[in-house]
Formats: sequence, structure tokens, C-alpha cells
Amino acid sequence: MNKWIKGQDWTMYGIILSIFLVWRIGVVGGWTSSCWVLLLVCLLGVRKDQIDVEWKRFFIFGIPLLGIFYYFYGTGNGFWWDIANWMFENNKHPWNWDSMMNSIPFNDGAWARAIHFNRLDKLMVWIYNYGFVLSLWICIVRSYWTRSIKKMLSYALSGHLLQFPLILPFYNLILLREVWWVKHQPDLLGRSFATENDLLVNVMNCFPSMHTSISFAMLLLALREKDRIFKYMMVIYCASIIFSTMYLQIHWVLDVIAGMLFAYGTVKLADLLINLCSKLLPARFKSFYEQKKKRFSSDSVAA
Repeated sequence: MNKWIKGQDWTMYGIILSIFLVWRIGVVGGWTSSCWVLLLVCLLGVRKDQIDVEWKRFFIFGIPLLGIFYYFYGTGNGFWWDIANWMFENNKHPWNWDSMMNSIPFNDGAWARAIHFNRLDKLMVWIYNYGFVLSLWICIVRSYWTRSIKKMLSYALSGHLLQFPLILPFYNLILLREVWWVKHQPDLLGRSFATENDLLVNVMNCFPSMHTSISFAMLLLALREKDRIFKYMMVIYCASIIFSTMYLQIHWVLDVIAGMLFAYGTVKLADLLINLCSKLLPARFKSFYEQKKKRFSSDSVAA
């Protein structure tokens, strides 16, 4: 049995399983060919940010972690909408900001549509619809191929894992509906709602803009990477997501500013948690990487 185990190419098995998980993530998310192209472009310079860890050792922790993220991605959307419906049915929202936000000059973001045409509308709709999760998944998948558990956790915590629970108090206290709804304009996303309840649940939570907070957090973390292609692509893509929220008349300008501030605080909190947890890790766990790294490096030199 030991001879059979040692004779297997576990690195190849790990790569195949990893590709399968990434493919499943895209399937669950309904990714279009444009989504896959964007991911592939962001992976072009991934070697510049890879850490010196052997693939077989990384897969021991990386594959289960990616699998956990994939599982919660598949089940999390229903959980989130259960919370949103509960909030709508049980919360009185002590603060209603619709009128106040609408009274602030230029706060409706109408200036973002100073130039608009059909193709740009379609592009902004695509960016907005996929931006909430695609920006995060691009970063998590890329960090996976850099063989860094720390980066995977940093992106995940700075994204939905921390932002969902931290943003709920805002959504419980503040009732602020989307710009188009307050101003009695057409929904530029072209959404259809089965009931009035579905409509109100979708448009009631605006402050802060979570599309903005997720994408801006990813942008801040992407700027820490070495690969310029990835950094430039994420700056362009994440900035486009933020712009789309105003172009499509969904979020108020102050929602966007608040979302950026919220993202900055979440990134700093994620850094703090990761640093604290890394200090609490058992020495045996840390030495696993340090010892193997030295052995791997010496073997490489000898080869």
C-alpha cells in the first residue's frame, strides 16, 4: 500500500481536482465566457506572487479550504435572502433616509449617466450583475494558485465572510431604497419581481453599498500583489463595478463613499484577525512549512 501511495502523482491529482472545483464555482455562479476570460487574464502573471511551498503540501490545506468556500457559495445566496426577507417582515427601520438622500445635490449620481448608450448600458449591467461575487472569486482563485492560504483567508474575510455580519446592523437600522425607485424611474437592470414584497426586499438596503465595499476591498488587497497585470485589471474592474452602481441609478453617491470606508475598515480588521490567529498557531504547524521549504529548496539546488 505504501509503495502504491508513493508511486502516485498526487500533484497532478491535486491540480485536476483544483481545476474541477474552480469550474464548479463558475457553473454555480452562471459565469459567462467573459467571466472566464477575465479570470484567465488575471492569472497570467500568477507566478510572480507564488510562495515557495510545494504543491503537494499546499493541496493538503488549500483544496479543503477552496471546497469550503465553494460549499458556502452554493448555499449562501439562499441564506442571505432568508435574512433579507426576515428583516423586511420584522424590522421597522428607525431611520428612513429616502427623502434626505434625494434632497442632496448630485447625490443621485445622475452625472454618471451624462454619457450613455445601449452598448454601455449592457456592459454596465454585466459588470454590476457579476461584480458582487466575481471580483471576490477572481481574487480567491488567483490566491489559491499562488499557493498562499493566508491570501485566500485575507480575501475571503475582507469580502463576504466579515462584510455580511458587519453590514447587517446598518441594514437593520437604515431604510434607504435604490435611486431609481425613489425617483420613480425605470429599473435599468430590467429586473422582474413576482410580488411587491420581492421588489421592496431587493431595493431597500442601500447604505452602505455592498457592491462597492466588496469590490473596493478586493481592489485594496490586489494592490499588495506584485503582478502588474493583475493589479491593473482589478483596479479597472473594481472601479467599473463601483461606477456601475451610480450609472445604473442604483446607489447614491454617499452609499458608495460609505461602502469604500466600510471596505477599508473590513480589510484592516481581517489583517488584524489573521495576524492574531497566526500567532496562536501551534509551532508544529508552522514548522511543517519551514522544514519542508528548506528541504524543497535544497533538493531544487541539487537537481
